Amino acid sequence: MNIASELLAYCHHHGAKEFHLDIMEGNNSVKMVMRACPEDLSPDELDYLKTALSTPRQREVEQGFWELIGESEDYSELQLLGMLCDDADVDYTDRILTVSLSRHD
Repeated sequence: MNIASELLAYCHHHGAKEFHLDIMEGNNSVKMVMRACPEDLSPDELDYLKTALSTPRQREVEQGFWELIGESEDYSELQLLGMLCDDADVDYTDRILTVSLSRHD
């Protein structure tokens, strides 16, 4: 839920006023798909988001994650979100941002 909250805050920061969030839990995995309509997402910002969320998962970071993340406005914590996930996919088509994240046990 905290990962979803961070993604929603990121989109809200970029002007999104409508959000759709699906969370699917399996036996040993969780997949989250968030769709939002940010007012404007530049190509540079989209590249940053893709790169940050593609940071390889680092299980050792998970224990101290919420201490590290804090309340910042620069959204550098997106890399920390990437470290918590096994797979990430980002798509921005027709001004609709779709972020899919997966975690596997």
